Amino acid sequence: MKKLLLTAGLVLGSMLVYAQAPEKMSYQAVMRNSGGQLLLNQNIAVRVSVLQGTPTGTVVFSERLTGTTNANGLVSLEIGSGTVLSGTFAGINWASGNYYLKTETDPLGGTTYSIAGTSQLLSVPYAMYAKTAGGTSGGALTLPYTATVNNAGTLFSINNDGDGASLEGTNNTTTSSIAAVRGLVNNTAPGGFSSAVRGINNGTGGLGIGVWGSQNGSGWGVYGVSPTGLGVYGNSSGAGYGVYANSNTGTGLNATSTNGIAANIAISNNANNNNVINANSLGNGIVVNVSTTGSGSGVVSNTGAGFAVHGITSAQSSAGVIADNNGAGEAVVGRNTSDIAGAVVGRNDGGGYGVRGFVSGNTSGTSVGVFGQVGLNSGKGRAGRFVNSNTNNDRNTFEVESNGAGNIPDNTSGNVSSFLNTNTNSVSAGVRGEVKSIFGNFGAAGIFGVSSGTGGVGGLFHASNINGNGAALVAITEGNGNAIRANAGKDGNGVETNIDGNGNALYAWVPTFANGRAGKFNNFNTTNTSDVITSTTVGNGIAGNFLVDRTTGTSAALKGEVNSIFANFGTAGVYGLSSGTGGYAGLFYASNATGNGPALLALTEGAGNGITANAGGNGDGVEATADGTGSAIYGWIPNFGTGRAGYFRNFNNANGQPVVHVTTTGTGSTLLVNHQGPSGNIAVFQSGSTNVARINKTGQAFFNGGTQNSGADLAEAFDVEGNTSEYEPGDILVISTDTDRTVEKSSKAYSTLVAGVYATKPGVLLTEENIDSELIGKVPMGVVGVIPTKVCLEGGKIKRGDFIVTSSQSGIAMKGNPKKVKIGQVIGKALQDYDQNGIGKIKVLVNIK
Repeated sequence: MKKLLLTAGLVLGSMLVYAQAPEKMSYQAVMRNSGGQLLLNQNIAVRVSVLQGTPTGTVVFSERLTGTTNANGLVSLEIGSGTVLSGTFAGINWASGNYYLKTETDPLGGTTYSIAGTSQLLSVPYAMYAKTAGGTSGGALTLPYTATVNNAGTLFSINNDGDGASLEGTNNTTTSSIAAVRGLVNNTAPGGFSSAVRGINNGTGGLGIGVWGSQNGSGWGVYGVSPTGLGVYGNSSGAGYGVYANSNTGTGLNATSTNGIAANIAISNNANNNNVINANSLGNGIVVNVSTTGSGSGVVSNTGAGFAVHGITSAQSSAGVIADNNGAGEAVVGRNTSDIAGAVVGRNDGGGYGVRGFVSGNTSGTSVGVFGQVGLNSGKGRAGRFVNSNTNNDRNTFEVESNGAGNIPDNTSGNVSSFLNTNTNSVSAGVRGEVKSIFGNFGAAGIFGVSSGTGGVGGLFHASNINGNGAALVAITEGNGNAIRANAGKDGNGVETNIDGNGNALYAWVPTFANGRAGKFNNFNTTNTSDVITSTTVGNGIAGNFLVDRTTGTSAALKGEVNSIFANFGTAGVYGLSSGTGGYAGLFYASNATGNGPALLALTEGAGNGITANAGGNGDGVEATADGTGSAIYGWIPNFGTGRAGYFRNFNNANGQPVVHVTTTGTGSTLLVNHQGPSGNIAVFQSGSTNVARINKTGQAFFNGGTQNSGADLAEAFDVEGNTSEYEPGDILVISTDTDRTVEKSSKAYSTLVAGVYATKPGVLLTEENIDSELIGKVPMGVVGVIPTKVCLEGGKIKRGDFIVTSSQSGIAMKGNPKKVKIGQVIGKALQDYDQNGIGKIKVLVNIK
């Protein structure tokens, strides 16, 4: 256990019991802990032992005492009244020599004594006197001396006509609680105003003193003790002072009490209007200084109709009432149980402050000028309320002003005002502003934020929890007004929003029960040429995305409308612009693979075009592609229309490009014209609005200027014996003797069955098949024209103009001998010389004869 520090003063007195030695002694001690702090209102136990001869001598008496410290840490005990452990107090022979008092203390009130101290017991005043005087009565006094006399007169009287004292008691011991002079009144019911010691000064001057107590150290000049009465009582029967206390450097008056009131000052006369206490000071110190080390109040003031505390000052730099707290408590606390009155009221009848709270000298930033609190002891109410009850008062009801620079990045500090609800389960607002005006004037707002500098914002709402889902700002209106209205008086934006994450900078929505718009933007200035809406992105995302997320919806995701009488460039319901080197001015995408809707539908109810497209550079006015089996461009006329499905025209006389250019790299037809009507031509071609060629409904073609083909021969498609892969251009073909309308390669010289040559590039190909037939299993056999023909030197070298006939080699021709040639054997005449060994090709003017 930590050792306790005891500041103990022994006040050793005696109760006279008919000329016997003292039977009790008073014992007082002040208890402190190891930190020097008083042990207040705490039960303690003390084991007291009287030792004979030396500080370690024989124990002649021992007992256990218990008590409780008071609010000042002082304990008062009576030795001789406790639980006896050994010996008897009355049996001590005080005249036999020196005695010592040993004390052992348990600060917890038990029997574990943790501190001990020993001090010598010195003779008390009556024993000192008896020792020097001797005797029993009427003569020399022998100490210790005791005597009992029943006499109404003064038993002991000493007069001194000089400057000395009539009676002086001196004690040189260092023991606590001793007395140089002591007076006793033993009767438990003495008469009124009885006194153990009484001082009388019969002088009439202003400086006389009835009782004078002085102390050279830090103790008390006069000390009075009473369990229920008055420790010190002073009375003035005239205009003087009942008790007058004065000190040059110390304390003029000091009153203490263990369990009662240290000082009680009252006026008992109802007609007395004087002050109960007058405290004045000519110096700069505190006039009245009240302190407590316990939980009690420093000052409690109570009044009926007046002021419990009334402080007055006439200096601007001072205060009528000022309270300081150097610890962790409150400097001023006002308490009130009334439903209408204030616990603390500040009133100013001038132009100053009703209540002023300020912070001075604290640099830690933790101090508060005015602190209002509610909720203690489950209380309900408002921590602060400011009311303007004057309808003609146009001043602000509540003003907060700061000259601070703020705190970046900690925006929770340095603000002019800060409101915080720390309850994580609360649904209340940090700040609530309300206005009940019928006017919508500028400034008539529940919350009005102003930024009057060149920077700053009028209002800032920050949802600072990165895991939170709450909105930084929610604006709701139950009436017909706008939930949010923003206006930029100069060149700023009415509303500016941005995002740091993946959310939307601006998200507007209409709940399931409402019929309004998610957004509407109007320009009411007819001279304003700026965009009503501008959407810009520097990323790869879409600048604007509109979606009708309803599978049964029939409305448009985006509708653009212009109500102008002019068709100028840019006067459009929807105007798409691609200003870079790539990108599209407009892209319409029907992304559902099973959908049947067009990607773009253009309708006009007037005489204008459904779509007008123009390429200012070298691009195409319209480029259309089809990834499936559909048509890249499909133009059609409904059953009630009388227009054209397609119209292509070149108005530039210097333009040499074709009006229509059709190309395919596939195996299908480059152009398919299908006439499904009862009459009319499949195609009509004009020059200068005059027909020059046409193809009628039956497929018959008519050409005013004839035809010109790139091929040099006339050929007809024939079936062949065997596989067509065994045949190639230039082969000599003869009529098959096995199959009708079939040809095969020649294999006999001077054959009269020769029919023609496998044509390389026929100018005209005749067939009995339909034009849709692919002529599978047939080869083009040229019968008239210039055809590259396979030849050999079996008939000799070939010269231009020689007859060409079949040779004995399969499919190969040779020079014919005019003397051997018969009718039907000549294929034609050579148009080139040939003298090479092996088989080669020359051009032959084919004309079977």
